[in-house]
Amino acid sequence: MKFSIDKNGTVSIYQQLVNQIMRRVQNGELPAGKKLPTVRELADQIGIARGTVKHAYEELERQGIIKMTRGKGTFVQEQAQQESSAKVRAMNAIEKLLDEMESLSFSSQEIQMFFNLKLRERMEHDDNVCIIFIDCNPETLTNIINQISVIPNIEAHKLLLPDALKEPFVMDDFADLVVTTSTHMNQLSGVVTNKDKLVQVVTAPSSQTVAKMAMIGGKSVGILCASETYSHIIRKSMQNLELSCHDVETYLFGNALDLESFLRHKDVVIVPNDFLLFCSRNESDLIRQAGDEGKIIIRYNYQIDGGSFLNVQEKIESARTAKYL
Repeated sequence: MKFSIDKNGTVSIYQQLVNQIMRRVQNGELPAGKKLPTVRELADQIGIARGTVKHAYEELERQGIIKMTRGKGTFVQEQAQQESSAKVRAMNAIEKLLDEMESLSFSSQEIQMFFNLKLRERMEHDDNVCIIFIDCNPETLTNIINQISVIPNIEAHKLLLPDALKEPFVMDDFADLVVTTSTHMNQLSGVVTNKDKLVQVVTAPSSQTVAKMAMIGGKSVGILCASETYSHIIRKSMQNLELSCHDVETYLFGNALDLESFLRHKDVVIVPNDFLLFCSRNESDLIRQAGDEGKIIIRYNYQIDGGSFLNVQEKIESARTAKYL
């Protein structure tokens, strides 16, 4: 059983592995009850970290495709073979389209946005305002999307800065508004044709986050997140609060390090507010276990400040009004 992994591709290694196993289950190459290689065997075969294989297996188990049983192994689930032929054909069609778009060097985020925008056209929600939020890390984007979703009749999409700079036509052709932080405003101003679409916001940790962080001086701190950029944001907040913490280290979700050992020596664990979107099930279990053992768990909520939020609301109303002129 061989898998072809592109370590330099735009799709993450773990997602490539998930996609290939799902495809083989759907076409019958991996029948119900088939035993898959162990995490170690598959990692050695492909030449990737065991943590990456484990992450892929956990995602497949979450979707009901496989079942991992301690002491027995990993097997293809029965129900994974019982999907209707229509659903299988639909999934195969999507897989084919995804492969074609990836061959054109579009990123996963860009592909998702294209799908959403075409669905928007078909649904003809003309009263909705389409907003694209752009930043350099996924954690901040998720925080902002969650915060802004309380505003009615909007379609919120997120796009990482490198993808936005590579394909600026997405902002020009599809977005009613493009929202970004002051850090990236100048970069986007250079590529967006209609500057009136650009909305600058100021982001900062929430008051609850600041209050909790103010109490951790003198403690050993572990920062868990998906990107180095978000780790730098958290460290900057600690500097601004003049916290004299020691042994401050960062663990990036999905790497091959031993998280259990990492957490064992920490008094405080700081994670993104929506950390469950970025970590594996095993990582989330270890974080919860650390909390049960008395370690301080701080969910770092980095969001748009009050003044910027009001400005975004006003821009949305102006964009909605312009649709009817």
